Amino acid sequence: MYVIGKQNTLNYSKSGADLEKFESKWTSFWAEDNFRSQTLAQISKDFWLAGININIEDLRQFKTLHALAEALNHEIECNPRPQLLYIVDLKEQKYENLGLAIIQRIAFKVFLRKYFTSQTFR
Repeated sequence: MYVIGKQNTLNYSKSGADLEKFESKWTSFWAEDNFRSQTLAQISKDFWLAGININIEDLRQFKTLHALAEALNHEIECNPRPQLLYIVDLKEQKYENLGLAIIQRIAFKVFLRKYFTSQTFR
């Protein structure tokens, strides 16, 4: 149902170099337990805000990104909610793997939150 080309899947105003850096490393962040837990919690929250109840403990059972993405794709097919893309901050377009695009976008939100909370503002 959703198709994505080779263009960047993330929709935000950071520079292209920062986006490319994150996209090339985000799966290594995923390997960190704390980062993965924060991302799964945000996935659960964003889906809940869209009216789709997904228990974080159910999300933890998936050991690979592919398995998690497929589970999210299934939830989206069973519970289509147009506002989900808005909540997750993805463009309305066709995606080859919407579940994976959602995971990546939410992981980026977690990354930015972690990055900006570690910065000291003067």
